[in-house]
Amino acid sequence: MASFARLLLGVAAVALVLSGCATRKEIVGFQEDTQVMRRDLSEIKEQQTLILEALSTLDSDLREVRARTEYGSTALEERVQQLAAQLDDILTRMDRALAPLEEFVREEAHADTTGATSMRVDVYDAALNDLSLGNYDLAEVAFLQFLQEHSDSKLADDARYGLAETYYARSRFQDAATEYSRVVDMNPRGRKAPAALLKLGLCYRALGRRQDARLTWTQLIEEFSDTEEAMVAAQRLEELRGQ
Repeated sequence: MASFARLLLGVAAVALVLSGCATRKEIVGFQEDTQVMRRDLSEIKEQQTLILEALSTLDSDLREVRARTEYGSTALEERVQQLAAQLDDILTRMDRALAPLEEFVREEAHADTTGATSMRVDVYDAALNDLSLGNYDLAEVAFLQFLQEHSDSKLADDARYGLAETYYARSRFQDAATEYSRVVDMNPRGRKAPAALLKLGLCYRALGRRQDARLTWTQLIEEFSDTEEAMVAAQRLEELRGQ
């Protein structure tokens, strides 16, 4: 509950910043709230790591017990393995989501003594939070604001992808397709390109443009063959062939 309250304070602070009404005290308070939220997220990741380690130990113990007895608890062992795999997937996805932000802070914070980098990160952070909470209208506004003011930022393609996600979540497939295409155009070999191509194909399919969907997914498979997105694209192509 405390973390949620801090999140609401953060969103409110972003609104003040975007409207140009924030005082220095309010900006500092918002930055402090953001730091607390990041610490909370770090603690969650540490807790998940401990849980994963505990599950690994439990799995090892189960194997030892099974080796010593005639009948092992296969069902329980399989369940432990499933839980471990699920937690590992959660940690992987969380690391992916944080990677662009952490990289940006690492590379630019040391060169910025005006606080501008911190404000950019905070606005981007707030947009991501709104996106994750399903506040798509607020996320759209924040991403657009970020892109208008920081079009040359290293987070620009990530913000563009986030903007596309707000449209896709509201079934605005044409707008989403436009933004996913821009993500690829901005950085054809970038980190977000595979996901953008996959979602672009989904937009085309939703719009009834099946041939465009096929071409997009084929491009994804050819250019990023070793990604999870390519595997999903291959499955979607099979679905199209069966229709």
